[in-house]
Amino acid sequence: MNIAVQTEYVAGIARNDRSVLQKIYQESLPEVIKYIQKNSGNLADAKDVFQEGILVIYNKIKKEELVLTTTFHAYLFSICKNLWLKKLRSKSWQALPLSTTWGFAMEVDYDEQFLKSRKWKLFNHKFSTLAEECRKVLQMLFNGQSGKEIASEMGYTEDYAKRKKYKCKLSLIELIRKDPEYKSLIA
Repeated sequence: MNIAVQTEYVAGIARNDRSVLQKIYQESLPEVIKYIQKNSGNLADAKDVFQEGILVIYNKIKKEELVLTTTFHAYLFSICKNLWLKKLRSKSWQALPLSTTWGFAMEVDYDEQFLKSRKWKLFNHKFSTLAEECRKVLQMLFNGQSGKEIASEMGYTEDYAKRKKYKCKLSLIELIRKDPEYKSLIA
């Protein structure tokens, strides 16, 4: 994103320009929705957090404290992510291991956070293209269910469940590695 666009976004937020805000919503909200829905939230939560994120930026602009050291999109996403994690922590939800995702201290590397969000976007996209059976098996695996639990729930033998998990993981890895964006994300 070039500097002119970032300046347009900041100025648009400062003057509450509907067309600029609409552009920001179109470009940035979908990623926030995906993140929050993947982390124990719903569409309404995502919209609320996104509006709070815009408000945080608005307040920083008014106090002349806004300093963008990364793209506007990455900055806004990072604010929204932090707001959501704060909400999860205050509700004492156990859905996320906060100790691993809350890993930034005072200084946040927004470029790194944006790269992580692009990786998650690719992962989620490829995950959604897997066969329903594989998605279900991997989702149970990601949720910490044992091979025995997966076998029982899916009606498999334990040996077959083990092979199925392995094959589904390989399929997902192959889909990700074949995507043209993959190379740009690991460089």
